Amino acid sequence: MNKLKDLPRFLIFHEVAKQGSFTLAANQLGLTKSAISQHVSQLEKTLQVQLLNRTTRGLTLTEAGERFLQYCVEIRQQIDMAFDEIQELEKTPRGVLTITAPHSLEQEVVLPTLAEYCLEFPNIKPNIIIDDEPLDLIKNNIDIALHIGQLKDSSYRARRLGQLEDIICASPKYLLEHPPILSIANLASHTWVATCWQQMRPQCKLTQYSASCSTETEVFSVPQDIKTNTLPAALNLIEQGFGIGMLPDICTFNSLNDGRLTRILPDVKCTLWPIHAIHPYHGKVPGKVKRFIDIAQKNINRFQSDQGRLVTFD
Repeated sequence: MNKLKDLPRFLIFHEVAKQGSFTLAANQLGLTKSAISQHVSQLEKTLQVQLLNRTTRGLTLTEAGERFLQYCVEIRQQIDMAFDEIQELEKTPRGVLTITAPHSLEQEVVLPTLAEYCLEFPNIKPNIIIDDEPLDLIKNNIDIALHIGQLKDSSYRARRLGQLEDIICASPKYLLEHPPILSIANLASHTWVATCWQQMRPQCKLTQYSASCSTETEVFSVPQDIKTNTLPAALNLIEQGFGIGMLPDICTFNSLNDGRLTRILPDVKCTLWPIHAIHPYHGKVPGKVKRFIDIAQKNINRFQSDQGRLVTFD
């Protein structure tokens, strides 16, 4: 049996599964809805299995469809990599590179990395998605996701780039107008600005170091006095004196340097957050993807060097 004639149907099925709709897949591929449906039906006939459940509510993958989709994803990646590798032979990678990252990495990592990257690869068209919510890489055609926090088990590949440390901070104006904060016990009596992740996971561990090198760890529940769903909003509220907060060091660095923020209890260590670059490519990673990750890691290392920290990565 000549299976090569079914190869285009693999790609059509991949698009239908990704879009979750015959209509959306038809729009994306420039075909009619009926043609898309016929191709998928013929593929099911050839395989002698049902790949999709079709209901009035939409489409869902069967167990066989889920397994078959993984092969289709790999085929699509191999095709994309073939084009990328030929382009890289001429040292002129081109096309769209889609990156997603949380707000905390936008100013100090994503934008400096992008500036250097675009000078090196002027034919690349970057598509940047700044979102604190993790996005599905396959469904959203994302090449690289910068992720903060522990990784969930997935079929994606990850590379550790560094780490962030939360710090407790407030504006000089707030500290002048409110009682002093001399210990962890004083924190709960103050007004707090809570970020979206602190609203979901309010409890954190705070470790206080003393002059005698002894340590004391407490579980602290971040008060929810003022809530916001983005890190830039939380940073602005704290700078304006609305309350105190616990934010990643990388996004408070400039504000601390120019006096808009003051670090509270510098002898207290808060949560450490690992940073990873995640991508969906198996086998050989496209050069344009690897190079962006390399530059991002360099910028994170530079920031941590500026912070005066010696950090080792596994």
